[in-house]
Amino acid sequence: MSLRELHSVAKVIKEALPLLRPPPEVAIGVEQSLGRYSAESVYSTFRLPPRGKSVVDGYAVRAVDVEAASPSAPVPLDLRPELLRPLGGVDFVLQPGQAVRIETGALLPEGADAVIPVEDAFEDKGKVFILKRVAPYENVSLPGEEYDAGLPIIKRGEIVTPPAIAALILEGREHLRVFEATARILNVGDEIVSGSFFRPFTHMFVKAWLEQHGFKVLEVDFSRDEEGDILEWLKRGESYLNIMLGGTSMGGHDFTVRALEKMRPEYMVHGFAVQPGKTACLAIKDGRPFIAMSGLPVAALSTLEVVLKPLFRAAGLRLPEYPVVKARLTRRVTVKMGVIGFARVRVYKCGEELCAEPVMLGGSGSLASLIRGNGFLIVPEGVEGYEEGEIVKVHLYKGVDE
Repeated sequence: MSLRELHSVAKVIKEALPLLRPPPEVAIGVEQSLGRYSAESVYSTFRLPPRGKSVVDGYAVRAVDVEAASPSAPVPLDLRPELLRPLGGVDFVLQPGQAVRIETGALLPEGADAVIPVEDAFEDKGKVFILKRVAPYENVSLPGEEYDAGLPIIKRGEIVTPPAIAALILEGREHLRVFEATARILNVGDEIVSGSFFRPFTHMFVKAWLEQHGFKVLEVDFSRDEEGDILEWLKRGESYLNIMLGGTSMGGHDFTVRALEKMRPEYMVHGFAVQPGKTACLAIKDGRPFIAMSGLPVAALSTLEVVLKPLFRAAGLRLPEYPVVKARLTRRVTVKMGVIGFARVRVYKCGEELCAEPVMLGGSGSLASLIRGNGFLIVPEGVEGYEEGEIVKVHLYKGVDE
């Protein structure tokens, strides 16, 4: 496959987007929504605390009344008879020269703007003597400090997180609309079906990647290198995303690609300007994505990260990104001009900075390179590579080595 036959990832995404529909939506219980993609945007509607709240046990006061307080010259204030407690009501206004007992978590009465800790005051004959001055709002949790109105709890396309669930429960929401981001996988190859291939694993690697990124894998199946069998599998599934592994190379072994062509998709490209992973094929049929990729693990990961993830993110499904760190290359990395390079690296601490060592272990089938490495760097199409000593951006799928 020559460079002239390869398609730019950016161009393919631009062309495919108008034909790609989002996954179907369904309403589920908020408590079951963790890790799902929200199909709606939800914003907070109120503030907590609604007004100032004490963060200590002590006395609610007006800060201006105790500006002169000190251990040698305590300031006396009239002590009201009430004790303000958490969740209790407050039906009075604190007047100048007054104080009232208050517990941690109780709302301040109107008129009060600070709290004197209990250890900085003493009571005597209906008065409380303040031994220390306080600034306005000292020892006070301000309105909206714990929870505020207008916060984006969850946006359409985002993965639901534990804080989002907590906020939805606080808002009184019982249900949330989410996308049914379902997927299925077909592993293609006579050697796999016959059992002559030593323990196939790429399909489980891809399944784990999908589940890590919020997809529910409904089916993992196997097929011979038979165009008809692959076509039958393609036609019978109802899953949103459909992934085929193998049968994508040019020439006599492109069974998967030919089966996709027979589906008469609205859009289809075969061959991406990505190294490795150039034999991948993307089709859109009835708004659903079908993607065929190499059955080799490194090439499969390249297609998932460089083609599939940007496509879905452009469509509004915010697949999570790996943390990105800057590291200094220990060796040169080169790729062909005109293709996106996907280079495996091992990031480790070297003095006061991070270093990135290219992992040159075999080709697209080297699972060991993904295990020994902990990240990858993406070389743009217009760049031939990076020189030794250059600072590069690395996407980390594991932690930095010590």
